Amino acid sequence: MKNSLILFPAFFLSFALQLSAQTDNSWKLYDDSHVARVDITINPASLQWIYNNVQSDSEHVASVRFRNNWIDETVDSIGFRLRGNTSRVSTKKSFKISFNTFKKGRNFYDVEKLNLNGEHNDPSIIRSKLCFDHFETIDFNASRANHVEVYVNGKYYGLYINVEHIDEEFLKKNFADDSGNLWKCLYPADLTYQGSDPSVYINLNSGGRPAYELKTNEQQMDFSKLVRLIAILNNTPDAALPDSIESAIDIPGVLKYFAMNVLMGSWDDYWSLMNNYYLYYEPSNDIFHIIPYDYDNTYGIDWFNIDWATANPYNFSKVVDGPRPLAEKLIANSQYRNLYTHFMQFIRDNVYSLNLWEAHIDSIKQMITAPAIEDTFRTLDWGFTLNDFFNSYSLSAYSNQHVKNGLKQFVNLRNSSTFTQLAYLSAKPMAYKINYEPKHPGPSDTIRVYVSAFSNIGLNEVTIQFTRAGSTAIENYPMQFSPITNTKNVDEADRYVGVIPPLGNNGSGKFSIYVEDTQNQFQVYPRKSSISIAALLPSVSDVVINEFLADNANSFTDPSGEHDDWIELYNNTNSPVLLSGRYLTDNPANLTKWRFTQPSLYLNPGEFLIVWCDDNLTQPGVHSSFKLSKSGEYIALVDTDGVSILDSLSFGPQKTDTSYGRFPDGSAAWQFMNPTPGSSNLVTSVKDKYIAPNEFKLEQNYPNPFNPSTKISWQSPVGSLPDGKAGWQTLKVYDVLGNEVATLVDEYKPAGSYEVEFSAKGGLASGIYIYRLQAGEYVEMKKMLLLR
Repeated sequence: MKNSLILFPAFFLSFALQLSAQTDNSWKLYDDSHVARVDITINPASLQWIYNNVQSDSEHVASVRFRNNWIDETVDSIGFRLRGNTSRVSTKKSFKISFNTFKKGRNFYDVEKLNLNGEHNDPSIIRSKLCFDHFETIDFNASRANHVEVYVNGKYYGLYINVEHIDEEFLKKNFADDSGNLWKCLYPADLTYQGSDPSVYINLNSGGRPAYELKTNEQQMDFSKLVRLIAILNNTPDAALPDSIESAIDIPGVLKYFAMNVLMGSWDDYWSLMNNYYLYYEPSNDIFHIIPYDYDNTYGIDWFNIDWATANPYNFSKVVDGPRPLAEKLIANSQYRNLYTHFMQFIRDNVYSLNLWEAHIDSIKQMITAPAIEDTFRTLDWGFTLNDFFNSYSLSAYSNQHVKNGLKQFVNLRNSSTFTQLAYLSAKPMAYKINYEPKHPGPSDTIRVYVSAFSNIGLNEVTIQFTRAGSTAIENYPMQFSPITNTKNVDEADRYVGVIPPLGNNGSGKFSIYVEDTQNQFQVYPRKSSISIAALLPSVSDVVINEFLADNANSFTDPSGEHDDWIELYNNTNSPVLLSGRYLTDNPANLTKWRFTQPSLYLNPGEFLIVWCDDNLTQPGVHSSFKLSKSGEYIALVDTDGVSILDSLSFGPQKTDTSYGRFPDGSAAWQFMNPTPGSSNLVTSVKDKYIAPNEFKLEQNYPNPFNPSTKISWQSPVGSLPDGKAGWQTLKVYDVLGNEVATLVDEYKPAGSYEVEFSAKGGLASGIYIYRLQAGEYVEMKKMLLLR
């Protein structure tokens, strides 16, 4: 159980990871190693109606065939419509494909929508793709994008960019807690305070289009958190702003968003046009995140005679005048301004300098040239010729109508101007990111603390200040500067690492980070309150997860007659158990995802309760705020304290209309079976009988070598702990120097066979990695090879 460092003799690798405990195949849709092909088949009359009613969002039934190196599949009964703003009245239009409009709950390679953007303003047909690539490179949560050829009823409609849709599926892939409210923010979403009445923000619009459009949890229509954020931003005195705003919105994320937009000349954004961004409220951390959106007007595209290559990075030019408190309030604070300057310098020098990515531009250009030549639609709106396509990439001067610079020309001009524009102020140092592992330590676990800290004049000291529960004495643990070499992620370049010793049985306490610069200026973070940690002994569960069905097509229905997924709970004791106030979750990073709010909800001895997992809280019965994944995931029952896990299970791929449950009820052995919701689990055939493993075994990952993902499987037996539990298991990934780079599993597990997926994106370098399974005294390690 100890979180120890394992050493291997080799060189240090840079990396950036995206981890998922369940299979996510969406990367296949956004593979940009070649141009994919999308064929739409639709009734010609419906297509004509769409083109005659360009402002309509009505979806029409169609089918789509998607082809690339990974996929060749046809999907029927999709929804098809136009999308975008100005592109609706262009000749080369943009399209939206919906897989779940006419077949509820359906997705295609783990996405529900495809956005096919025509890029009619961009003669290079690449600008927005490059912007999203840059966000991915710096490990910023943003859409993925790739090029596709689009055909409609057999006719070639041109070269498009397929941009990942931002919705609940996007949240699942990018945030530990995906249950919160997501707002799509369009003009005039300036985040100015309009009073405390939520209806004012709900009704704010431009031409009938909402400025703040709620895209998740629409039934509740709860704008209270957004109003709170806006009130803090506008009404807090400048001197007190950091104490409040840092607990309301991810400040480093906002500053990186601004830095990227300034470098890429993206004026169709919050700062310049109060337009085109998302805000996501993450409930488990009680904080907002900004998500980038819409990047076709970049790299020298301009309609306002503004030179975006030399625009002031501290007073970004405004297409529409008016206050922008999120930008102006932060830039007015010397600490935030310095951090923003630091981010821009780092991104410029390590990501955006042309020599670092010119080969990437040229490679995509070569790949898309043939389909661009055949794209006659790209010539119809602005008369762009084939020479415009080639010259728009130019290092030398290029200008045609609204395109004021060649792509590479703009990059060099923007980089050059920042060397004279960027400047630091006198300000205290910052610890702008704090993390620790494990989140739920055992009594003997060492707690590793990771901090990203910065001062433009250098740091003298970064120290963990820890206070144990029941004591006033501060224990100081120095942190060491430990940057990830060659990283593109500034957080990793600013990384400090330290440890807090094991807390002991039921030990707890709080810690803060003390940061001091070379002029002896100091600050303690978090500003508002210390971070609490506790080593709790495992809970003994009186109620267990007894059975579940993750793909209900034609099996039992809920009280409303719908075939929804479900979880069955079982009282394994001789006394009634109160469920009210407890939690169910499908996310180990968000243990309080859904709460039993029903008053006096008791489960009697030997009784079962069915929770319908359909995110439909208003229907009769007990309904959770999350659904289950057929491809496998995690479920847990959590006590009223929101920390103690009473029962949990990580499961692999499931079968349609076949449940997975304990046999006998409440035992440690799990097996596939015919669904028996609300009654005892039964084995109906010898074939379905589950035999628990009798030994530990860690399998070789597959595929190996891999790019970008691989699966790791293992099995664990009964009997290493009382009640037939296999005990606490950890599965971690290390680089070749022994630095822990990923925790895939860290929880109690019953006997069974398990599988998780390890996925890599962004700057993860080719090379050997080691994955290590530990359960009690059992330890096994294997190597795997990533080949880019």
